Amino acid sequence: MYKFTKDYLVPIFTVVINGVLAYFINQLPGIRPDPEKGITGLSDTSIFAITAIFTIALCIFTLAAQSQQNSTASNINSSSSVDQSNSLGGFLLFLIGAVIYGLLQLKIIPEENQTGLGYLSLILCGFGAAVPSFLLIPQRWQNILLFICSGTGVFLTFHYFSVQKLNSAFISFIFTLFSIVLLLTRDFLVQVIRNVAHFWEDLQNQQADDKSKFIINLLEDFFSPFQKKYYKALEYKCRDDETQGLDNDRTLELQKVFVQLKIAAKSASNTQQNIIPSDVNKFLISSEITIWDCLAARDEKGKNLYKKLVILGRPGSGKTTLLRYLTLIYATKQEQNIHVENSQRIPKLIPILFYLREIRDIIISQNPALETLIQQQIEKLIEKFKITNQNLSIPSHWVTNKLQQNKLLIMLDGLDEVADKIQRQQVRTWVDEQMQAHPDTIFILTSRPNGYKEVQSHISVDELEVQPFNREQITDFLQRWYLQTEIKSRAGQCDEGVRQIAAEQAHNLINRIVNNRSLVAMAVNPLLLKMIATVHRRGNVLPGKRVELYKDICQILLEKRQRAKNIIDGLTASQKQSILQEIALQLMLARKRDFTLNEAETWISQQLTTLPKLNNTDDFIKHVRDDCALLVEKEIGEYEFAHLSFQEYLAAVEIIESNQESILIQNIDKTWWSETIRLYAAQAKDATPIVSAIIHMSSPSINAFLVVADYEDEGWRIEQQVRDELVNKLDTGLESDDAEIFNLAVEVKLAKRLNNLVRVDENLEQDRPNSYITCAEYQLFINDRKYSPPPNWQNHKFRPGDAKKTVTGLNKRDANRFCTWLSGKELKAQFIKLETFCQPLEGDNDKICLTRVKLPSKYSQLADYLYQQEWRKADEETSRVMLQVVGKEEQGYFNLKDIETFPCEDLYIINLLWVVESQGRFGFSVQQDIYHSLGGTKEYNEKIWNDFGDRVGWKKGGSWLSYHDYTFNLNAPQGHVPAMGHDGDWGDFSSLAQRLVDCNI
Repeated sequence: MYKFTKDYLVPIFTVVINGVLAYFINQLPGIRPDPEKGITGLSDTSIFAITAIFTIALCIFTLAAQSQQNSTASNINSSSSVDQSNSLGGFLLFLIGAVIYGLLQLKIIPEENQTGLGYLSLILCGFGAAVPSFLLIPQRWQNILLFICSGTGVFLTFHYFSVQKLNSAFISFIFTLFSIVLLLTRDFLVQVIRNVAHFWEDLQNQQADDKSKFIINLLEDFFSPFQKKYYKALEYKCRDDETQGLDNDRTLELQKVFVQLKIAAKSASNTQQNIIPSDVNKFLISSEITIWDCLAARDEKGKNLYKKLVILGRPGSGKTTLLRYLTLIYATKQEQNIHVENSQRIPKLIPILFYLREIRDIIISQNPALETLIQQQIEKLIEKFKITNQNLSIPSHWVTNKLQQNKLLIMLDGLDEVADKIQRQQVRTWVDEQMQAHPDTIFILTSRPNGYKEVQSHISVDELEVQPFNREQITDFLQRWYLQTEIKSRAGQCDEGVRQIAAEQAHNLINRIVNNRSLVAMAVNPLLLKMIATVHRRGNVLPGKRVELYKDICQILLEKRQRAKNIIDGLTASQKQSILQEIALQLMLARKRDFTLNEAETWISQQLTTLPKLNNTDDFIKHVRDDCALLVEKEIGEYEFAHLSFQEYLAAVEIIESNQESILIQNIDKTWWSETIRLYAAQAKDATPIVSAIIHMSSPSINAFLVVADYEDEGWRIEQQVRDELVNKLDTGLESDDAEIFNLAVEVKLAKRLNNLVRVDENLEQDRPNSYITCAEYQLFINDRKYSPPPNWQNHKFRPGDAKKTVTGLNKRDANRFCTWLSGKELKAQFIKLETFCQPLEGDNDKICLTRVKLPSKYSQLADYLYQQEWRKADEETSRVMLQVVGKEEQGYFNLKDIETFPCEDLYIINLLWVVESQGRFGFSVQQDIYHSLGGTKEYNEKIWNDFGDRVGWKKGGSWLSYHDYTFNLNAPQGHVPAMGHDGDWGDFSSLAQRLVDCNI
């Protein structure tokens, strides 16, 4: 097609257009002779000359294009589409000119504008005739021809002007002007033409695809009314978002709330069973493939790469929903609208969805052929939804033909839901037989990992694992879910106001989730996320009322979900929960999470004997593991709760029901019990004894007071007298002159602030808006480090009554020193820094806004050496990582410019690590303070430099020490390290000290 276009179509068009152009030239207003108006027109000689110029140019262009084609034949396939788009796109100029001419002939254009538009039409037609071939020739030829045309145009313009032929001179001038403009803007114009041509081509292709799909669908419906009815039945069956066990006051459309699940290749032996993954952060940044990528994948022969898929997933990970979504998309013929990697086309398949729990008995008793089972399934489906009043039966041999043509997508959901292991093995054997009988048909089998691993298979399959939601998926789901829920609650109303309300609700819950680690751990599971959203929308506060959330989740997992799936186990949720409560309390008392069957036997065997079913330990534990998902098998024979939160919640409930509050009071200062105490107090009718025990501890504990610090937010019921005592301890204590009371109150306030930082992403948390460090918090820093107070304070203390007011009067160096000190109270994998400098409402002073940042990986080795107090290795690592930052690793040394421009952020982190791990003894800022205390400046002073060397221990007995003679332990003088192989060079240190000043460190 491209060769025909280039060799024949373009030359023919240019010749024809050239002839039409000659006619236009003599017909345009202002050129056509009109004796009445005194217009003589162009002479025949002028017309022939202009025509000849275009003809010669076109011939040259065409020949050059032919030559270019022959010389680049080997590259034609890769560039043909681009060249063809360019050449055909060039005719657009001619088309526009022809349209203008047509308007002139129809006398639509006002007479006073006809002359000007006539010339414009002539010019556009002229260039439209030349551009297509011009675009096909090499760039060198284009430049030559443009220069020739421009030069010729200049010559003709002067010639016609000199002989007083003004019309000819004007046309020649315009031609020359356009040639020069084209010469100067050739690349721009070529790109414009190319983009327009590509847009037009893409638009045609898209419209052709849409219209062809529409026509094909009409033809399929016309010639196969049965298939149309079957698809409609599938749509009715799968269009709703099923929420098994959740309160279903309104039904949402699956397609509008579904978020694409990520899957990854993984063998069943390595797939996790627990409902909540052990490493949540790994999944929050995960980006795996989707099921559509697997269906679209092709081998070298163009055949489906994945034909036998087993999709494994944790309870509630979305396996069933995924198959329902696949069915819905195929039934509504939307599969071609799904975009996958490498632009592969998704195969057009007919979905067949089986729930194995529903066909288990048929498989075991009849061992049917797949064709028979499909036929029964379709007939039952069409009958159930009463798609038509006609007696519409499956066409003869339809199922057999579609199977032989590999047109069916066989989906088998829930192998693990066949509870009896022997029956499950029989079902799996039947599935294997069908896969072998139809080797080129695509099968998808889903299961929980344990249920799948317990049965044997003798055929090769591709095992995939559903990945937990990442942060983007969590956000996407909540935004979709709240919008659809809000629309349903308003009888379908959807305007900007409804969308805004839904967005605010979703944003509110997202913020609550990301700032509570327990909720984050649960939210990566689609089912639990939906539960969280459902509870949140009822008006409960998260996480303050998370006890209600845990209660609902336990109810759903222990009973409602099984009932919704018609899986009857004979026990109520309360019966199961009472047993699990005992296990949870025993684990809390033993200060551990995992247990064995033997331990469980000791704890619950007596209670189990009272149950009507599952009355032995082994059966009960496996039932809760496999069907309820509240327990997971961590290793063979070792179990634990799906998340520590469930263990703590169930233990709190057991303590309430058994009146064992004394256990909590005895462990009031133990961090292991902190969350259990909170969950107990949030449910207890009276939390006064707990609070009173904390207030009257003989040795006040910060951790204990942190437990009660959020008592108002969590709605604890406390007697007024004890409430007043607590306020006096925590709030009034901030103004106390008693150092012990003051320190306790401020430590609790600071710890609460750090606990409540808002999570931005997996690497960053920041203080809440308009939440700044107070005078009391800054006072603790001054007292601890003997640091200078702000200039507006007197006697090294804030003014009475200002404890809760924002501290002001600080410079950036003061704020950074505070953050460095506060980082010492954090984990070594994190550090505190300034979020920004925020201008207060009045005055010019800065406030401290905090940000907690995950330590960049490049500093992890340095942090580890410092934590282990391996000071020499840390010093050498400091040098290495600083060289890495400035890109001088291979060179192995700094120059002064490297130090003077060293990034402040990196310098802050390195200094912070040294100061924190040495408890203020070592670090660049420590050296800087010593140097400035001696009077050191940017200017060299030999005495000050020698005094500094003596002070930090780099000089001894009047001589500068060799690096190998430095002391690398805490007995070294203050500021001794980091030295980074220092050899007594003042210049390097002076530049570094100045950089610390510039960076306010």
